[in-house]
Amino acid sequence: MDADRISSPAISKPSLLDGLASFEVLAPEILLQIVTNLPGLDTLWNLLGASPHVWRLFNCHALAITEGIISGPNSILPLRVQEIVRGVILTRSKALPFQNLEEFQVRFMRSMMPFGAPKGAVLKVIGPEALSVSTVSVPVLRSVVATAHQASALSQACLASCLARIRDPSFKPLHADPRPQYGGDYGHDPEEWVPPWDREFTGKPVQVVDAGQPSWVEEMRALRAVWLIQLMGEVQCLVADEAETVGWPDEDIHRLSKMDPVDVVTELPETPLSREEEVKSMMQYLATRGDATKDTFYRLPRAPSASESARWITASPKRNLRPRLVRGFLRNGKFHPLPEGSAVPEDGTPFKRPDVNESFEWGQTESSLTSTSCGISIFRSLTAGDAWHSPTPIPGVKFDSFRPLGFAFWDRRRMHLLGLSNGISRFGTHVDVYLFAFESILPPGEVASLKAELRRSRAQ
Repeated sequence: MDADRISSPAISKPSLLDGLASFEVLAPEILLQIVTNLPGLDTLWNLLGASPHVWRLFNCHALAITEGIISGPNSILPLRVQEIVRGVILTRSKALPFQNLEEFQVRFMRSMMPFGAPKGAVLKVIGPEALSVSTVSVPVLRSVVATAHQASALSQACLASCLARIRDPSFKPLHADPRPQYGGDYGHDPEEWVPPWDREFTGKPVQVVDAGQPSWVEEMRALRAVWLIQLMGEVQCLVADEAETVGWPDEDIHRLSKMDPVDVVTELPETPLSREEEVKSMMQYLATRGDATKDTFYRLPRAPSASESARWITASPKRNLRPRLVRGFLRNGKFHPLPEGSAVPEDGTPFKRPDVNESFEWGQTESSLTSTSCGISIFRSLTAGDAWHSPTPIPGVKFDSFRPLGFAFWDRRRMHLLGLSNGISRFGTHVDVYLFAFESILPPGEVASLKAELRRSRAQ
């Protein structure tokens, strides 16, 4: 998407024409209030191409409009993703906000990922105050708005490709009945013990239910990955092109030139948390779209057209809305439960607890973005431990085959409807059922090869 070449889309619906016409007659101060409260920069890009009045208004108030959309009350972006977008704006303006590689990699990029912030580290924060008219030009802001439109299209196209795979009739997770047991010793005699990978169970296809379009959290995981990749490309380009002026040590410049986006969000050696899988999954999808390019700035591959990959309206954000309700009261240092509808005694102190919220339990609120996805959590159970303490049928399995299925992005509700995770009831299904289900969707050849290697290792 080129910010310097815009053609207005063909419009045939009278109602839409009327809507655009109304934009053209609005007073600038009223239009400014409307535009600054749009939910996303991708929406702004569509308006810039459709309304000459909005285009002129942006030329006069580019920074106020851009920041208003990024961090305004209607913004679809999580707080930390807002910082990444500002990082792209500053870097593209040649005002690099990172003093060295450590600040960029450890204190900023890693902290964007689940559990990525080093303990005790002072994080790098890029707030609204970082942008100013003196450092950020209108052309740069317009180009970033175009990039936001592309980032949204790419993230949705990636998720659409994952949805197509799990909606395919050939996708049939199996549940074992009766429940498989990978634990237990099958007798204490080592000669009688059967390792988990050699225990055989019969499975039946589970009913797969379509959860519909991606939830806000699912889409934000994908969008966060796109913006991280974009920022990495921007910083690499600027540091390479302006090596003498950015102020980075030569060693940092050299190390950065050898890195890719996964390197910059991953600790070495790699942790078992697989927190980099969001970025890996997105990079794998982007590779199918072609190579990134660099001319006036760093450009990711083109997103597929609307005819190739359907777009949707991003779901409304579900912030961390867990109202604290009075559940009892404290008196003389002791907690007393409070029957529903009862008042707190005069000599008691109200005791509040967060309300149980289904969206929170399903992993669909903003706090879930600080944790790995449900799919990665179960994958860790599949690979962690050993045959005695955390028995699993396929220890050592890689995430590669789960990546195209979107498991780095999906929330608990979708995984549950796929038959691959517990729901939110207090008494869930035993994890062994889902370990078996995960194994059942792997390519048979991959499972056979992995188990053959496990048998060889045990025989030695």
